[in-house]
Amino acid sequence: MATRSRPSVSVNRQTAFRSLAVALVGLAGTVAHADTTPPAMLDPSLQVTTVLSAGLTQPIGMVFLSTNDFLVLEKASGQIKRVVNGVIQAAPVLDLAVNSASERGLLSIALDPGFPTNPYMYVRWTESSTGADTGVTANVPLIGNRVDRFIWNGSTLTFDRNIVQLRSRQSDNVAVPGHPGTNNPGENGNHNGGVIRFGPDGKLYIFMGDQGRRGWMQNLANGPFLTAPQQDDTFGGPAPDNAHLSGVILRLNNDGTVPVDNPFFAAGAAVGGEVGANIQKVYSYGHRNGFGMAFDAATGYLWETENADDAYSELNRVIPGMNGGWIQVAGPLSRFADFKLIETTQFTQALQQVRFPPTRLSYTAAAAAARMFMLPGAVYVDPDFSWRYEIGPAGTAFVQGNALGAEYSGTLWIGSARSNQQVGGNGGCLYRFRMTADRLHVDVSADPRLADRVADNLFRPTKFDGTESETLIIGTGFGITPDIVQGPDGNLYVVSNTDNAIYKISRKPALPTLQLKQDPTIQTTVESEINE
Repeated sequence: MATRSRPSVSVNRQTAFRSLAVALVGLAGTVAHADTTPPAMLDPSLQVTTVLSAGLTQPIGMVFLSTNDFLVLEKASGQIKRVVNGVIQAAPVLDLAVNSASERGLLSIALDPGFPTNPYMYVRWTESSTGADTGVTANVPLIGNRVDRFIWNGSTLTFDRNIVQLRSRQSDNVAVPGHPGTNNPGENGNHNGGVIRFGPDGKLYIFMGDQGRRGWMQNLANGPFLTAPQQDDTFGGPAPDNAHLSGVILRLNNDGTVPVDNPFFAAGAAVGGEVGANIQKVYSYGHRNGFGMAFDAATGYLWETENADDAYSELNRVIPGMNGGWIQVAGPLSRFADFKLIETTQFTQALQQVRFPPTRLSYTAAAAAARMFMLPGAVYVDPDFSWRYEIGPAGTAFVQGNALGAEYSGTLWIGSARSNQQVGGNGGCLYRFRMTADRLHVDVSADPRLADRVADNLFRPTKFDGTESETLIIGTGFGITPDIVQGPDGNLYVVSNTDNAIYKISRKPALPTLQLKQDPTIQTTVESEINE
């Protein structure tokens, strides 16, 4: 594992330059927003304040140690910084050598459910193959997306063990032997997923994006090719060996072992070998890529957001053994014809991995369902909510308690994967969903247009149209928001990757009322003047 320091931590060589940049921002006295407008709440009872606006570069996640003590991850520097009483501490608690090309980098962190008695922290990151931070797409191991466990000693993190290693190298521009060349223009560094969360069951859940793979876990039993050799790429497949386990949510014990009650444990045992061992780790599959996962404390259900290629961003309630349908469909199966129409006639018509173009999608919804690769016990599930065109859902969190007001208790909040400055439209927005009484679905009853559980937003060349999301938007101007966390104080903390800032959303204090002494003379005089 390429760490720059173990057990001691050294400061990255770029720190001096970054400190200078921060100092210049401080002298200017303003925050350089990467979004078109400063963040704002649409509910006048809520307010947004800035917790940090200097000293961070590409923040991507955070975790609280106590009320005024939290850790912040920087995507490209590989550093985890500690913030105490609003002050960034001089030395990072961990400094990893990351590959940050595209959507790679230092991505997520989670505390052990028994923390601090169990002093473990879990970190999801993409390893650099050079031993130093890099943005060069090719400078990454084949299996370079890692989840590692570290030990917290009160001031630094020390490596303890690897939990899992997943695919990172996307050399799909290299021809597969036995097939006539490739139309993929170059290597990619996206679709890593990245978010990790502990569930109320004490298990670690890991979202792994599809990585451009086209095999079993993407509902292609024979891979992307029409003729033999039927494999995914130059490294094999389509079965989910270590190089092809992607487009999944994994469920693991906190030491990396596999829970025997996982939905495909028996199925994996029957397959055997490396592929079978990986199938045993799978909680759900048929996912594209996403940046948000959150557990509903009231029910224990896992919810995740999923990005579209062009058509049908998704919000899913994930059940054990779920098959989300990708790549055969995105959005509800009843909208399959529209999904295919958009993907074959608008935008790039590529589904990213051109070895399986959208023209090879089924002709009917029934045929798409029949083509899905179904592990024993798997079940296809429609998304609970969708957007017709991509809106880029990102960081996700449930609100517990009444700190934001009783009306927000139990609501689900979702951030944006693009800033307004980048794409206009709905870029940089925060979305708020209420839940149905049984908490099995998001409640769309406030807007009759959403009765079909799809926001039919309109075509824009840059997507992110806000039509039919008007009742869902709760905030604007937050930029790219990869993480939303509820703090110990009950407020929401929003990480803005593009603003290099952390914002706090809280209840606006009530205006003070005029207090008068209980003096009849004074009271009469005041009332007389008011009446005049």
